[in-house]
Amino acid sequence: MNPDVTTGVEGIGEAELAGLIEEAAAGYDLASARVEPNPHHVAGRVVPPDLLAEIDARARRDGRSPDDVVRDALTQFLHSA
Repeated sequence: MNPDVTTGVEGIGEAELAGLIEEAAAGYDLASARVEPNPHHVAGRVVPPDLLAEIDARARRDGRSPDDVVRDALTQFLHSA
């Protein structure tokens, strides 16, 4: 990794950079962002494969992350006791 500070990015011109800055300044709608799984996630070591598949399917169906699905399920379970 190069610790030097740079004022530009190779392959990106001033006009394109200005457009990217403007886009970022306007903000992004994260609610509509695509959820991508974390490749370093270790749920497979804790959750049986069949249950993991159901969690993943539910997350895709609901447009949420598998973590959110599990968190909500555990919350509902703990509050129902």
